[in-house]
Amino acid sequence: MCRLLGVVSREPIALDQAVREEIEPFTELSEIHRDGWGVAWFESADGGHRPAPQILRQLDVARESAAYREALAAAHGPMMLVHLRKASPGLPLQITNTHPFREGDVVFAHNGQFDLSEGLREEILSRGGRTPEGTTDSELFFSLIELHARTEDPATAIQLAASEITSLCLRFGTRVPEALNCLYMTPDQLIAYQQSDPAQAKPHHDPDNYSLRYRVDPDRVIVASSGIPQPDYLELSQGDALVVDRRTLSAVVHPSIVPIPA
Repeated sequence: MCRLLGVVSREPIALDQAVREEIEPFTELSEIHRDGWGVAWFESADGGHRPAPQILRQLDVARESAAYREALAAAHGPMMLVHLRKASPGLPLQITNTHPFREGDVVFAHNGQFDLSEGLREEILSRGGRTPEGTTDSELFFSLIELHARTEDPATAIQLAASEITSLCLRFGTRVPEALNCLYMTPDQLIAYQQSDPAQAKPHHDPDNYSLRYRVDPDRVIVASSGIPQPDYLELSQGDALVVDRRTLSAVVHPSIVPIPA
């Protein structure tokens, strides 16, 4: 269980200014989600016209970290995201397991988990998608997304990968993923995806633990996990993918394309 925060602004702006009202309550969530943090944005290097992902991540607790504050101040652009990690049981705390992850000009961060058997891992890796750097289930999800992204638009690729992960979890185990919420960022789009299984909620979880909500303002679109004040936010439904366009700030919901088994 982690926390996600993404923003697309009309004009390039520092991250701590783009989410000025949200960043402090979001950072306070690291009292619980204390297994590392990551910040990502896009920046043109060496005068190039195509912006490249920039990622800063550490293993310390965000609310106690000077490096985290420096990352918030360094991140600048129209599209940025922040991830606070609470590691799944059994997964080590190491920088290669710390979100966000990158492949080419794509950035990915996940909130949730699914039962990870060796058979499931081998099945996903045999498909020939992105090669993981660490040991998380999140990178296997990312691997399948990148595989589908070779032939599909990003939103459809995420939905197809989530459907496949769900089927594989039932094939190699006994239950669907606890959650596959994620943010996926390209130089042109931010995509947010929501999928969770309420039956797997832990006793200490809030009822909206895996809710993923967004708000469209005149100069920005913000997407965030629960845990911070969210007045006038809209909530994504199961299997929905929200696509936010960097150039127009349009926010379009792509409904679920396949039924999600319970």
